[in-house]
Amino acid sequence: MGLKLDRFIREKDVLGLTSLSRTTLWREVKRGRFPKPIAISAGRVGWRESALAAWQLNPEQWKAPETTEAA
Repeated sequence: MGLKLDRFIREKDVLGLTSLSRTTLWREVKRGRFPKPIAISAGRVGWRESALAAWQLNPEQWKAPETTEAA
């Protein structure tokens, strides 16, 4: 049984997959209505493929998962 890793999708490809404009993409991230990107190196971010797939299943109802702060 092999380990299946998520691919990271770059912004340009996210825009192509979703048909969102760059402005709309970042506005929806800020509102918690689109997955947050992950820092993959200095100045580079990407989105987990699985997070994008979850959003694509129901974009109108998708909400960012609640996070808990460590005390």
